[in-house]
Amino acid sequence: MRFFAAGAILFLVFIAAGNAIQCETCVDLANKNCYGELVTCAKNVKGCLSALSEYSKEGVKPVYTSFKNCSALRTKNAMYRSAIRKSSYQLKVQVCQKSGCSKTPLQLPPKNKTLNGVKCPTCNVTGALTCEADGVVQCVGEMTHCIYMAATFYRSELPPTETSAYRGCTSAKSKHDYPEDILYRLQSIETLEISKGV
Repeated sequence: MRFFAAGAILFLVFIAAGNAIQCETCVDLANKNCYGELVTCAKNVKGCLSALSEYSKEGVKPVYTSFKNCSALRTKNAMYRSAIRKSSYQLKVQVCQKSGCSKTPLQLPPKNKTLNGVKCPTCNVTGALTCEADGVVQCVGEMTHCIYMAATFYRSELPPTETSAYRGCTSAKSKHDYPEDILYRLQSIETLEISKGV
């Protein structure tokens, strides 16, 4: 009887532990995938998050950021894109619901470069939190709205933070579509406006 009781307790402990999902946790500020240890998430967490971002500028190699973690409850699968004159940004977010399920590297889908008829004011400054439009950019693919954003970002080198402001095209249709809680490099937002194109 004592052995049965001990076995029942071990079984209950195993079931209780099984309620918490385990997710890979890591950050890489230079590559398309990161590798880390499995951590046990809080019991209310039901998914593992993987995210991959790419910043591309004409004439320069793309800059990648990859990160994995326990997923916030509100986090959903997403594909976000934005573009200014001669540069673009894209972010893919994937949430899965099994322990260790985020091991597979993410792949960014091909860019749709077809003009969609939308035009947005454009500008891009570093070291400031305002940006006056100095031209127009023609939007492509699913980027059917315009964005104006000013924010402070984390950097992978010194100084550790940098302010920046830009205007351009975005796939977000409102502020609620902007993935600010997923952007690893984002410290704080000063201005975020999403509007229809011209």
